[in-house]
Amino acid sequence: MIILQFFLALITVILTQAVIYRMLVLYGLTYTCTLTHYRIYEGDSNELVEVIENKKLLPLLWLKVETRFNESILFTKNDNTFVSAGGFHRSILALPPMRRVKRTYRIVCTKRGYYPLGSATVTTGDLMGLVEKNFSYTPESGLHVFPIPVMRSELNLPSRSFQGDVIVRRFFLPDPFMPSGVRDYVPDDPQKLINWKASAKVGRLVVNKCDFTADSKLMVFFNVDYSANSRDNSSFIKESTLEHALRILATILDLSITNGQQTALWTNATSSRDEKEVFVPPALGRTHREELFAAMAEMQFVRTRNFHMLLKEAAKIIKDTDILLMTRYMTKEIDIEIDAFRHSGNKVEVFTIPDIAEDHTLRGGGQNV
Repeated sequence: MIILQFFLALITVILTQAVIYRMLVLYGLTYTCTLTHYRIYEGDSNELVEVIENKKLLPLLWLKVETRFNESILFTKNDNTFVSAGGFHRSILALPPMRRVKRTYRIVCTKRGYYPLGSATVTTGDLMGLVEKNFSYTPESGLHVFPIPVMRSELNLPSRSFQGDVIVRRFFLPDPFMPSGVRDYVPDDPQKLINWKASAKVGRLVVNKCDFTADSKLMVFFNVDYSANSRDNSSFIKESTLEHALRILATILDLSITNGQQTALWTNATSSRDEKEVFVPPALGRTHREELFAAMAEMQFVRTRNFHMLLKEAAKIIKDTDILLMTRYMTKEIDIEIDAFRHSGNKVEVFTIPDIAEDHTLRGGGQNV
């Protein structure tokens, strides 16, 4: 009789707790997933922060969080975390009443791109497994992984000067005879630009910042086709070559912005966020630099149209601008559009993208037209 009463009481407790958990298990339970930095460079480490809070008196005896991330985002090891092939991230924990848990994971991003933070599924229930409920959390932001710029010494820039008052290699080089203040020294700056007096005053190395001899606006056109033959545009060599070309592009855009030029980017590549053609209108400043690098992070090597068709549209609306074409190849159609640009008062240079499989030192990268 006592044993029967015991089992009846046990069953009553189990069913009661099941009812309570069914009604209240998700009440007051919150989950957020954020990043310490939302814009980083390839190979940089970052921190992913999970915050889970139980705002009720009912303890959560088990709680499982499952999230899928891109395979290029690598997690460091953690005792209660499992990461399987394909970027499936799973962790299990218990959460006492009125408790907030913050967990930080160090991640490494190995490849340029835009990575939406995967939707998380949070599952919990009662101790006996009679109740299991879950909810989903979708982050609003994603991670931009920027291409790493190459060293300036790797650039073989166009060396022909434009006509009139524009200095040689105006695209990227300021006029040393028109100083306009100082800026922080970066490793690639020539030593002759260091302002030693100002450096001693501020306690760090600074260099003279120079203006251009004429107002300058730079429009860079980037061609994502590996060759004029469409059958060549899906190979591994294409991807490696264009990835390296993006690093060259990153250096060029960074130089242009740093030297005070209005800088724009137009390419026949699609954006991984919305599948639209990538276009960033001209502007100045650090914020615009971030926008340009974000556009490069989002770029995928799927073309929207032939490069000469893009140039044909642009030639109708762009005037009095410095234009740099970055392309693997030239065709008669592209030459025709270059002439159209010049007839509208634009100055045009071509940077021939080198094949990384043939030449890692970028010899012959710049080509005058």
